[in-house]
Amino acid sequence: MRFIDEFTPTSEEKKLLADHLFQENIQRSKLFATIVILFESILIVMNVASSYKSNGYVVLNVYLFMYLLLLGMSGFMVMYVRRFEQNPRPTEKEYDRFQVGLFLLVVFFLTWGSVVTLFDQKTYGHVMAFAINFMCVSILFHASNRTILYLYIFPVSVLLIGLPFFQASNEVIFGHYVNLSVFLFFCWLASRMLYKSYSANFYHQLLLMKTNEKLAFKITENEKMNAKLTSVNEQLKKLTFIDELTGIRNRRGFHEGVSQEIQLNPGPSNVSIFMIDIDAFKQFNDCYGHLAGDDVIKRVAKTMRIQVQHPTSILARFGGEEFVVAMFHLSEQEAYELAERIREEICRLKITHTQSTVAPYVTISIGIAIGQVTTKFDVEKLIGRADQALYRAKEKGRNRVEIDKEMVRRFVSKEEFVTL
Repeated sequence: MRFIDEFTPTSEEKKLLADHLFQENIQRSKLFATIVILFESILIVMNVASSYKSNGYVVLNVYLFMYLLLLGMSGFMVMYVRRFEQNPRPTEKEYDRFQVGLFLLVVFFLTWGSVVTLFDQKTYGHVMAFAINFMCVSILFHASNRTILYLYIFPVSVLLIGLPFFQASNEVIFGHYVNLSVFLFFCWLASRMLYKSYSANFYHQLLLMKTNEKLAFKITENEKMNAKLTSVNEQLKKLTFIDELTGIRNRRGFHEGVSQEIQLNPGPSNVSIFMIDIDAFKQFNDCYGHLAGDDVIKRVAKTMRIQVQHPTSILARFGGEEFVVAMFHLSEQEAYELAERIREEICRLKITHTQSTVAPYVTISIGIAIGQVTTKFDVEKLIGRADQALYRAKEKGRNRVEIDKEMVRRFVSKEEFVTL
């Protein structure tokens, strides 16, 4: 109950509660009317049988009339509720009419109990019919305090005003007044407790639903934010690992790619390292300018990217005019042939270089080292060997492919590439 005291619902939330209560009351009224139909049918059969047994024919007495009347109204209530259920989207006027209709049917049911109780004063003298009807309505029909009081006013007035006309004993009348006052108070109290409990549960569920909606919204917002952060991280990663000029990996990206390949292939892996340098590039820049030099670097990188298409290949700009290639799972002969093909394709570009002492166009020199690696430190050693091979290629005149001495010894022992 403290929740209702602390929680102040809005007018919209109050309307939601009223609509929800009406739907619940409709279903309860339908079920209760069905039970009344069965019960009244039994009473009618018993009354008819008793009348026929006593008189030899059926007499329409007051009780039989009241049973038939309540039976008919209960049947009408069932049809009334079904008609409402068949209209899933009633207009506001239709909805109001259904509410008024349900209210009047409940008033009729309570008034019926009052009238039967008045007739009982002539015979039994008890108020059982009135008490049962009021107890059922107070428990089953959930409504606001004002609605409950409106339901009570007319039936109670009928009973209180009518008692002196049907009950001859003043003592019995006084006792009925006292007992009914206490009984009505507890019926009203029970209806209030049930209504407040129902309202508290409804508002709890409403608050929980709103909280869940807010939480879902926050989760959606967080997911969007995470997606943005992921995108930003990817862009940062791209900026970190990708060379801005050529669009291929930079030195950090090269080491990152090699480390990933090593992790994906546990155990020793055969790796070929190419160290590639553009011949006489400083002279080219001095003659043609740095913008032209940048264009050369981009065209060389693009050509090498076309040639280095192996799924496990890693091409990167190592710095300035220097490039590096890591090829996994290539034989020594395949590695050498690929390096030669790269060198020849650069020559075919025919980029004019009048300051070169090697050729009248841009050329490259390549140093190769091949070995088994299990860690990134093994790769660093291979890079060092490939760099030494590149240095020898430059010493021998540039525009050539040079392999490290250890590979030369293996080639010669296998009678391969002896002409080198």
